[in-house]
Amino acid sequence: MRLDAHQFFTAEHLPSHLESILRRARFDGSIATAQSQEENAGLLALAGEHGYIKGMIARVRLDGPKLEAALDGYQRHPLFLGVTGSDLRPGGEFPAGLRVLERRGVPFDAEIPAAEIPALLDRHPDLALAIVHLGRPDGSEAWFRGIERAAQSPKVYVKASRLLTGWGKQWSAGAVRPFVAHALAMFGPHRMMFGSDWPSCLPDSIWKETLAVFTQAIGAQSMETREWLLGESARAFYGIEETGRDRA
Repeated sequence: MRLDAHQFFTAEHLPSHLESILRRARFDGSIATAQSQEENAGLLALAGEHGYIKGMIARVRLDGPKLEAALDGYQRHPLFLGVTGSDLRPGGEFPAGLRVLERRGVPFDAEIPAAEIPALLDRHPDLALAIVHLGRPDGSEAWFRGIERAAQSPKVYVKASRLLTGWGKQWSAGAVRPFVAHALAMFGPHRMMFGSDWPSCLPDSIWKETLAVFTQAIGAQSMETREWLLGESARAFYGIEETGRDRA
């Protein structure tokens, strides 16, 4: 199965738009991420209406008092895959809700710099974690060390997403290749996922360019390695096949 492991929708960029794009690229589906808590219910409904959406990542308040109740509801839904949250404070205390996720075994998409990951893992070693957007690579030694430390935990995966956002029309795979290559060397193809972060790439780049920059950055690979990077690792991390969410 080929999956775009990280994308979202807007009023202008609808599920029907992405469906045709994925079909042309011979992708089987995608994993949609909510951009706000208010969007969670609607995104679950969209996933139920569009078979190519294999599941959704809910956005929650990790320090909120209603987290347990919210997870009770989400975990009953077959298209719920995990959560993300924007209330991780760089350099500060991690919210108590991470222990809830750890205890329940709920996958967490971490939208924080890789430099913050070692401290997070020291406190939550059993958290099923996906580092979103390659952990925001900035070329610093702290980013490289963070990726290396994160890769030591078998429960941590990395998403090569948002590779083109902010580069403008004159993007080059060479600019992102050192970061993609380092993450791939540390995690291997079985724990690295491709994500377009569509439609954030627009209007400068289209979806197929997000795929192109990723495939150019990883260089020549075997077909088996490419299939893991382009979908199988995402399916394994989120347990799509095991929980019956693999739909035609």
